[in-house]
Amino acid sequence: MLNSKKVMMFSSVHVWNDTRIYYKEAISLADAGFKVHFYAIENGMELVSHPNITVILLNESKSRLSRPLRWHYLYQAAKKTDAKFYHFHDPELLLLMPRLKKHKPHATFIYDMHENFTKDLLTKKWIPTKFLRKVVSRFARWMETITMKYLDYIIFAEKSYAENYKHISCQKIEVLNYPTYQKRVFKHKIFSTVFNIVYVGSITEDRGVFEMLEVISILKKRHDSQFKLQLVGPVAADLDKKIQAFIYEHRLQEIVELHGRIPYPEIWEIYAHADIGICILHPLPNYVKSLPTKLFEYMAAALPIVASHFTSWEQLIEKHQAGFTVDPFDLETMAAEISTYSKEKELLTKMGNNGRKAYEEAYHWEIEAQKMIQAIYTTSEK
Repeated sequence: MLNSKKVMMFSSVHVWNDTRIYYKEAISLADAGFKVHFYAIENGMELVSHPNITVILLNESKSRLSRPLRWHYLYQAAKKTDAKFYHFHDPELLLLMPRLKKHKPHATFIYDMHENFTKDLLTKKWIPTKFLRKVVSRFARWMETITMKYLDYIIFAEKSYAENYKHISCQKIEVLNYPTYQKRVFKHKIFSTVFNIVYVGSITEDRGVFEMLEVISILKKRHDSQFKLQLVGPVAADLDKKIQAFIYEHRLQEIVELHGRIPYPEIWEIYAHADIGICILHPLPNYVKSLPTKLFEYMAAALPIVASHFTSWEQLIEKHQAGFTVDPFDLETMAAEISTYSKEKELLTKMGNNGRKAYEEAYHWEIEAQKMIQAIYTTSEK
């Protein structure tokens, strides 16, 4: 007999304290009375305990070739457990579905899609040519079509993903990646002599890290007033070296702070010291139609937003009058606009308050958690 109050949640790629998986989905399920056994990658950070959640750590590996060993381990773990629900987070784990569904025909299998994998492959630099990227993307599309028929549910973290999966017959639900509900952040120093620009998220070239560094360098050269850039999030070792070299070359050591990955609750302390949130991702297929979580986190923290001028982003920001958009590659203009807005204290406060109001009414995780639990976990218990 399968236990209808037990969930095996697993990832072969994500670290155990991934915000969406642990702090949102796992904790929401645990608080709703489910026992969650969560398998994810160890990252050296101290485990955070929570009632009804057991974390099983997988060794971190630097080689993609070792991933099949993880798949086998997770397959064996799934076979042995009596969980009713199997909630996983990586497209590569779709390969386990035919065998797992055959072994456990009465279990419920849920694929949580964090990104549009096939589109994302078109921009992966580890695939050496555009032609090969197209080939790999088409192969992945074929693989998805074959394996997804064994699923019971697909969860889309973005509205835009659904249009590419109309041909898949299982049930689909949007569970958008909004921030957990947070009490209003009260600034520890409002509009001090230092104007703090914050970015939170994975730090990569295509997410605009060097554009942000160029902008802060321009601001340093042009202004007597002090600007600072706070970068919060994981960064690959080779990219970290390039970033440090840029900071040293442009003498930005005193105005750029790299925090690395920090526990989710501590992010809100960073927001409490910030004046504006920045998100200048490049116009890649997987970004243009998505709405990054950081936009909603900035709203939650009552931070005005400066973001890339993608259509869906502009619509969100203009609808709520919560910030302004820019060309992510026009750095001189971006620096000038940030400088101008930094002097408009009342306008910045109004933008921040507008964003906070929108977050409270429509864009926090508790709404999505209830949607997920009622549509999948409560329904599947009956």
